[in-house]
Amino acid sequence: MEEKLVELLTVLNKLNESQEKIFGEFDYTADDSRKLEIAIRKKGDFKYVERTNISLTNYPVEKLDAIISIFKNYVGGTEDE
Repeated sequence: MEEKLVELLTVLNKLNESQEKIFGEFDYTADDSRKLEIAIRKKGDFKYVERTNISLTNYPVEKLDAIISIFKNYVGGTEDE
């Protein structure tokens, strides 16, 4: 799981570097819920473009892979800004 989180952080950093109008946001709560919020936001007004909340207590790695894939699409510029 830790490797997937590092991969996600790497993709979010690349998103900020490669896109002029959007950036990635990562918020993790380290309590019993182990809640992870991941978002794509506009740089100008900080509105959310995409946003998801997941609990890592029972979260399958495959679904995290799907989320990483979506964010990689934004890095490549294939999604609307």
